[in-house]
Amino acid sequence: DMRLFLTTPTPRRAGIVQCYIKRNRSGTNKLFPEYSVFMKEGDRFMMCSKKRPNNKTSNYLISMGENDLKRNSHNYIGKLRANFAGTEFQIFDAGWNPKGFEPDLEEEGAQMRHELGAIIYTSNVLGSRGPRKMQVSIPAVDEAADGADKPRGMGDILSKMKAHEYGAGTSLVYMINKPPRWNDQVGAYVLNFNGRVTMASVKNFQLVQPDDQDAILLQFGRVGKDEFTMDFQWPMTPFQAFAITLSSFDSKIACD
Repeated sequence: DMRLFLTTPTPRRAGIVQCYIKRNRSGTNKLFPEYSVFMKEGDRFMMCSKKRPNNKTSNYLISMGENDLKRNSHNYIGKLRANFAGTEFQIFDAGWNPKGFEPDLEEEGAQMRHELGAIIYTSNVLGSRGPRKMQVSIPAVDEAADGADKPRGMGDILSKMKAHEYGAGTSLVYMINKPPRWNDQVGAYVLNFNGRVTMASVKNFQLVQPDDQDAILLQFGRVGKDEFTMDFQWPMTPFQAFAITLSSFDSKIACD
């Protein structure tokens, strides 16, 4: 079941899942590129996404159907939504907006949407020359005996992040981008991507928990003009990992 695979935390025993993203900017996709994720092993298609036109803020629809980017499709699995400034993002599943949710919808099997993550970008003191700062939170995982872990359905993750209600003992996993180190030889800030990223970009990042900066939970980086790698591990779902990387494409802060 592809939907279950994409929305379930990657099993711990699976280790790091290696994927790549292709960006299509040809023809009608010039203004709104289409992003597609593939599993590195076997080049298997997983998800695609595109910014929806005519929205006041950035809104990316995420689908598990190749070239199927319709909101009412059975392939729709969720979306990433930005604030007006492009500095804060929220990840939602495919449920209904609470504002339009009515009791008779529930009888038809529809569900109200859940927030599955939030991302906040802040500029660094160096302006655009150095790396921007990211803070990311996703719901903590309820570890099931049968291995079918589920992210907890949460209220407003973004509000909780702003109120600093995250980290150990809370219901949120809190991550920051690993601070790059200055490299005199290159004359730039660098991260060690172990060969998985080959081109410099302010969009490249590695997400870690502040108290364990050796375990990289999600890394994203450029390897070609329109190709990027995306590697992630437990407790991320593939859907959450993709949505977080889409925010990096979209974030207005210090973008090249």
